[in-house]
Amino acid sequence: MKVYVSADLEGIWGVVSRKQLGGENPDYSRARRLMTEEVNLVCRELFKNGATEVLVNDAHGPMDNLMIEELHPDANLISGYPKDLSMMEGVADGVDCAMLIGYHPKVGTTKGLFEHTYASNVVSQLTINGEILGETGLNALVAGHYNIPVVLVAGDWQVTQDAKIEIGNIETVGVKKAVSRYCARHISQNQLQEAYAVAITKALKNIKQAPVKKPALPITLNIKLAQVIMAEQAAVFPGAKLLDEFTIEYEARDVVEMYKAFRAIVTLAAKEL
Repeated sequence: MKVYVSADLEGIWGVVSRKQLGGENPDYSRARRLMTEEVNLVCRELFKNGATEVLVNDAHGPMDNLMIEELHPDANLISGYPKDLSMMEGVADGVDCAMLIGYHPKVGTTKGLFEHTYASNVVSQLTINGEILGETGLNALVAGHYNIPVVLVAGDWQVTQDAKIEIGNIETVGVKKAVSRYCARHISQNQLQEAYAVAITKALKNIKQAPVKKPALPITLNIKLAQVIMAEQAAVFPGAKLLDEFTIEYEARDVVEMYKAFRAIVTLAAKEL
């Protein structure tokens, strides 16, 4: 059994501050270690429950956060940027199921730790075929394109609620609950280990019953951007339509085209003048 793990940073146990998300400072170095330790915990439980291979994709920022020299010795790692499938690179490599670890709630979530969708201060709302999604639902669609179920989502408590709505009846691990955007109450280390042990055991037993998220085709992608200039810049993308002063619409033939268009449009929107 080959298991795929997409690992983000904002939803990792112990991460609450912007200083922990990148840069040359001790806080980020500590966050990298926390991220690596949590991924290792996941890997240990996966191998204990019968996984023969674990493929981990570093999915935060420049995507080189995980400390490979301290990673589980039997785990394979994809790190660095750019990647064809970005946060979901490797999901098409013959895996049996996917897990999303260290994830955060979508933009606009009240008391959602680090709430955003893909690009802070750029994307105000992401809608796919009329459904408002965050990175959790978006990345589940990418997995679903390859007929891969997302069987577990872990992160702050709010993203576990997002997962139930955006994906369906899957296993979740809430490692912390937001007090505000940059403050959270964490479960204990013992509770963290126990929660992952229980959730991973259940998730792997129920792979065949797990929902595979697929959209109706063609796909209508709507991206509401934070500023007028962002929408104007993004509107030059071939096939993009400017619906109003903030919103770009794009029609895609399939999920991979939609995913790449979304990332390209966001990149154009964020470009400095």
